[in-house]
Amino acid sequence: MIHQLKSRFREGQPVDFQDLMGRFTLDSATEFLFGHCVHSLNAGLPYPHNVSYIPSNVLTPEKRLANNFSAAFLDVQFAVSQRERLGFVWPLQEVFENKTKKPMKVVDAFIEPIVADAVAKKNSARREEKVPQEGEGTLLDHLVQVTSDPKVLKDET
Repeated sequence: MIHQLKSRFREGQPVDFQDLMGRFTLDSATEFLFGHCVHSLNAGLPYPHNVSYIPSNVLTPEKRLANNFSAAFLDVQFAVSQRERLGFVWPLQEVFENKTKKPMKVVDAFIEPIVADAVAKKNSARREEKVPQEGEGTLLDHLVQVTSDPKVLKDET
């Protein structure tokens, strides 16, 4: 990341600080919640929309897998915020298409294996009669002590 910043400054190109902070927040949150980071900070920095030349050796964020999760997560947040804004009539806006369905497939593809691993780890620890220590683990590790329902776990995290 630091190398990318230095390179961008040498080119005389701006860096979107809000984008960096959003990525940092997403990486921190996924690490805290799941114990698995999406590594969105590893993806290439986006160039401003008005830049006519982007070096060919630079992978733009659209080409980086690390951005799939963050883009899908943002799309879901936007769709839900639109529903809130519309109030009780929001279903009329989505009569033909659920606006969260496509991006939630990407989010679910990241979250569901992690939830399944957490449930398996809990079941394994129960067989070995291990008791989790206070203050250890992620939010998901603590939630798994309350329920093993994958849907509830995914929704809560």
